[in-house]
Amino acid sequence: MKIKIIFFLIISLLLSTGVYAQKQDATVMVQSFYKFHLSRSGIFNANEVKARKKWFTDDLNRLFQTELQREKEYLKANPTDKPHFGDGFMLQSLDECESAGKLIKNSYTVGAAMIRDDNATVEVKFYSPKECGGDLIDTYKVELVKSKGKWLIDDWLYSDAKTLTEDLKRANY
Repeated sequence: MKIKIIFFLIISLLLSTGVYAQKQDATVMVQSFYKFHLSRSGIFNANEVKARKKWFTDDLNRLFQTELQREKEYLKANPTDKPHFGDGFMLQSLDECESAGKLIKNSYTVGAAMIRDDNATVEVKFYSPKECGGDLIDTYKVELVKSKGKWLIDDWLYSDAKTLTEDLKRANY
């Protein structure tokens, strides 16, 4: 009987460690993405999409490529207009803080992953800098898919319940 209990405890410990490791992997992946993303230009162009490619699913990368092509065609016909992603990637809050004439970047926190099979959701909260109150500005949910043993970003769910992929699949430019 003691052997069965010990065996059961060992199996339980191993299974719980595996689930914890998966949650950590998804959270760490989102943290590493935002660290990279926020260290670069937020401009939406082919070079910046390519630089972020390793964090995205093939489907999301295809949607970005399609958007780049649509933008090119739109700007050819409307050279003085601002493109749809003219403010850059919509992967963080665009609210800005200025103090003493300097633009100060917002801060963010990455929450724990909620995992179901090969899908995970990680909540990212954006805050104004302490100099500007430190208030919560917005919360996004990053949706991930496990592919070939690693987590990849598949979509963003915004606080208004819209998603990045819906925006990228819109009918009209």
